[in-house]
Amino acid sequence: MKDDLEDRLRPIGAQLFPRQVLLELRDDALLGQVLKGDSPEPVSIDLPLPPLTCLDGQPLEKEPLGDLIGDLLVRDGLQDAYVLASLPEGAVEWRVIDWPFDAIPDNPIEALRTIDPPLPLNVPLVEAAIDLRPLAGPTSRMLMAVASRQLVDDWIEVFTLAGAQLERLAPAQSCRLAAVNALLERAPDDELTVFIHPLAEGARLLLLRRAEPVFNWLLPEMDDDLVREVQRCVSFYRRQDPSVRRLRLLLSAPVAGQETLQNALGIPAEILTPEPYGSLVLQGLAMAESER
Repeated sequence: MKDDLEDRLRPIGAQLFPRQVLLELRDDALLGQVLKGDSPEPVSIDLPLPPLTCLDGQPLEKEPLGDLIGDLLVRDGLQDAYVLASLPEGAVEWRVIDWPFDAIPDNPIEALRTIDPPLPLNVPLVEAAIDLRPLAGPTSRMLMAVASRQLVDDWIEVFTLAGAQLERLAPAQSCRLAAVNALLERAPDDELTVFIHPLAEGARLLLLRRAEPVFNWLLPEMDDDLVREVQRCVSFYRRQDPSVRRLRLLLSAPVAGQETLQNALGIPAEILTPEPYGSLVLQGLAMAESER
């Protein structure tokens, strides 16, 4: 009788006290925590995935993956919670869009598909799921993230198989940038931020002027090669923009060859600690939700 009563009352409690689950999807792992109001609870999901469960952002084993996510939600009593999830890194391509108008169109996604600019993307805009976010400052520039519509549908199917209430799928890159935006939006005009995010293999380099991405590059795994490539990319950008007078080095986690990298750039690294969030991506997911 008690179990039956709890089952009957659970939907009512979910409506009165809605809970949200922040879930970072990676090719090799799942990372998640509950968001209660504006406060995250401790990380409760931190699970490696078997090889080839997910590859380049594509869920290859949809049914086992759905079962796993469903089991984790049931384990933590979260089957009635709303899920805010980030697409894996490899699922998304992104570009900065500079609108040729005085203001951003009322329906920018449809306008973008109509204009169909010649962008070097792996998926045509007419076949893509598009996420557009305005960049900081009084400009008509936006950050565009693009994923295959089929890939997005595959992830929606995974959450349907999990019996989860999926509320949002956001690009991991946009979430991470949102998490560091407050650090960068008041940066000096002559400062270039070197932001490095370690991956399972190698790392991702992002160069930013204030909070605007200006250069994106995949770095090699070996220590010396990584440092050399960062130096090369920074030197390339500084040749394009001689106004850069100072550098800032941000790391989302320690990287191999970190001391050598600091010496090569002549600046100390700042390792970002998103606590009480489990990652910058989870923090960015929560921030996007609070701004709605």
